[in-house]
Amino acid sequence: MISYSDRMSLDSLENGSNDENGRLFFNNAGLTDLTNVNIVGNFVDTVRQLYYGTPEPELLIHLETLCKARENITNSILSGVWHLSHMGKASRYRFKVQNNDIGIVILYGSYFTRVEDDGQHLKIELSPKYIASNSPEEIQTYLDIIADYFLKTYQAKGCTVHLACDVQGWEPPKDFIENFTTYSRTIKSYDGLASLDLSDLNMSAATYGGKSAIKNYTIGRASALQFCIYDKTVEMKMSDKVDFYHQEWGTFSMGTYVPLEPVKRIEARIHHKIMREIGTGMEKDLESFLAVSEHLTDIWRYALIRNRLDLNKTTIDPFWQLILEDAEFYCPADGLHIQRKKKNDVTAVGRNFTAIIGNLISVMARNRDHTHLDVIRQLKQLSCYDDMLSYYRTRNITPADLVDLVRQTLALRRLTGKAG
Repeated sequence: MISYSDRMSLDSLENGSNDENGRLFFNNAGLTDLTNVNIVGNFVDTVRQLYYGTPEPELLIHLETLCKARENITNSILSGVWHLSHMGKASRYRFKVQNNDIGIVILYGSYFTRVEDDGQHLKIELSPKYIASNSPEEIQTYLDIIADYFLKTYQAKGCTVHLACDVQGWEPPKDFIENFTTYSRTIKSYDGLASLDLSDLNMSAATYGGKSAIKNYTIGRASALQFCIYDKTVEMKMSDKVDFYHQEWGTFSMGTYVPLEPVKRIEARIHHKIMREIGTGMEKDLESFLAVSEHLTDIWRYALIRNRLDLNKTTIDPFWQLILEDAEFYCPADGLHIQRKKKNDVTAVGRNFTAIIGNLISVMARNRDHTHLDVIRQLKQLSCYDDMLSYYRTRNITPADLVDLVRQTLALRRLTGKAG
């Protein structure tokens, strides 16, 4: 069990009491003074909201026409002018609709699900600028408005969130990786890189920067729980957001932000699959941003425990304790016990049900007198028939769909001569 330092301030030292907001950390290794560390920002940096549903056929045709004519989108639903472009299969979506003034990117029409079928046809990514300007309720309302415009029916189905804590007066120690506790299996070092796109870095753990430069780190996979620690004052110049962050840091810190000093960002990136597992463990539905926003401070603390800088084998590093305890995102921590739990995997049982149906069809296809309804009658006599129907319902296959599937498969077996 890892232990925490006792926090005190100069005032509390006089009467020997603790101060939960103090910057003096006492532990088994001595005293650490963090009075010069300034937290200049706690931000929800990125939101990626997924929606499940069926695309609007007329809208798909309209977007295709606009793309061929190289025209933008302008209407009353999507206020302003939105740039429209085709996307390749690597992006998973057919269209990208983007408005940099507002700070929203929309990906629409999955390549991997037929456009006439329900599926993950919509992904909306929000920029720091848009998130900072709106409350969680306002954000969710507009996300749903967009979803209602693009999909005939929609359901929030996954939310990825990046949480960032920006500090001045701290740099990662030289032995950072050696004292970092993480569930990542490998550590890779990259030295001498002139630039790196943080959003696409998927290694388990990496360091980058010149040999004489201060190191920056990415730990974990982008499709899981990933940590990034880097110089935000360098990155904001590359992304052309200098004015935005100067204003945000100055406002958050109530004027204590020092413009000429570097800002280090500690960023936890929680993929929607991890968010879903957290929700399952909490017995809560964490599929939408609004639902997620209520628990972000507790999720931040969970992430910093799972990926942790330690002072020694028994004590968490005082700086890590500081940002773990002091950073808040919308709501204070509720002290929730967060435990990830995966939903029961039905892949194996699904293969078994498919094998049962396939084998029965193969046997009965040899006798031309047997119809697809005879196959269904045989299936209904199985004690696991109700479980079979329950499984297929999770795949949006109704009993009527199953009957039609058996009919088609039986006819195909006889036509191709593959009866058992």
